[in-house]
Amino acid sequence: MGVLDGIRVVDLTRYLSGPTATMMLADMGADVIKVEGLPGGDPARQSGKEVGGETVYFLASNRNKRSLALNLRTEAGRALCRRLISRADVVVENFKPGVVEKMGLDWTACAALNERLVYCSITGFGRIGIGASLPGFDQTVQAMSGLMSVTGTSETGPLRVGIAIADSATGVFSAYGIVAALFNRERSGRGQFVDCSLMASMLSLMSYQAQRYLSASEVPGQDGNDHPIMFPQGTFRTQSGAVTIACGNEDMWRRLCIALSLTSLSEDERFKSNALRMENRAELRKLLEAKLGEGNSAFWLQRISEAGVPCGPVLSVSEALEHQVTAELGMVRRATHSSLGTMRLLGRAVHIAGDDGSGESSPEDDWLRLAPPLLGEHSAEICREARYSEEEIASMLTDGIIKLPARP
Repeated sequence: MGVLDGIRVVDLTRYLSGPTATMMLADMGADVIKVEGLPGGDPARQSGKEVGGETVYFLASNRNKRSLALNLRTEAGRALCRRLISRADVVVENFKPGVVEKMGLDWTACAALNERLVYCSITGFGRIGIGASLPGFDQTVQAMSGLMSVTGTSETGPLRVGIAIADSATGVFSAYGIVAALFNRERSGRGQFVDCSLMASMLSLMSYQAQRYLSASEVPGQDGNDHPIMFPQGTFRTQSGAVTIACGNEDMWRRLCIALSLTSLSEDERFKSNALRMENRAELRKLLEAKLGEGNSAFWLQRISEAGVPCGPVLSVSEALEHQVTAELGMVRRATHSSLGTMRLLGRAVHIAGDDGSGESSPEDDWLRLAPPLLGEHSAEICREARYSEEEIASMLTDGIIKLPARP
């Protein structure tokens, strides 16, 4: 039993930010009803690489959910949605501002149905002002938040991060806000409105880069793989490839010099402080990589690690997912998909001690209950739970209000 067992979520979200938030709630035990608009359901089902007719984009953020395929353009479809909301604990939506108001499924309307409801709205740039009219796509937000301006090098120019980090981070922030509102409901007895945006999430993640400007009026630039304010901290070439090394303080710098048999560098006037190493990092990098080039990555990683300096290999996605540490963390799991059969999915990042009443937490706990659903896979059972009769369900299927998956 998960910590959110007994919490019911009506998930009106699409693509990635909202589905990430609701997936996190589902992983913690919440019953998430994914309401997918007909005819095609979540647009993520038609986005990108397909495997057996299912897109990896959809599979990545919809485990542990049940799918209700529902025509929200009809009054009967909206009535069914309102019935679900009246008995739910949480609603999450990430439509463009104004869309849920037109459907009568906005915060004001839903709170009138259920005063204990926690309602989370996710937008690109906020719900008011000029941001409400801007398209809320991940890459747009990466560009406008300043993230791209500090990613890359002077040669590459601004670069986007290799994942949809604005979408994913907003999903995490949204789940955090929802859980906080649920906790507050236990004290107040009333629900709350949770307002999240991709832009606010990314600005929050800018952290010390943003604070450099706010406190010192410095505009950060592009440092590539080097840390923007500490050196040596970044990726370095060895005889066999690249490794990452992170010297976070003066003691680590001295220990690195010993591990590399370059003790003279720790006394070199050019490198005696972090500020000086930053100022002379091009020259220092040449000296470090000349030494690292004398051995392969495995040799140097062992030496540097034994010296107590954080370091590691630069792994490909396949190498990372097949790594022993990944297995020990339980971060690749197996589930049975209704059409794909046994499949591998990413694990969840948080394990809470006592989930099962034992007082202990393990990556092998039974949190993965459902593979990502087929479109409308649970439509009939969700309607039955909402106290629709078999005749009403049959009629809604005939009228195209709800849909079940096509039979193979």
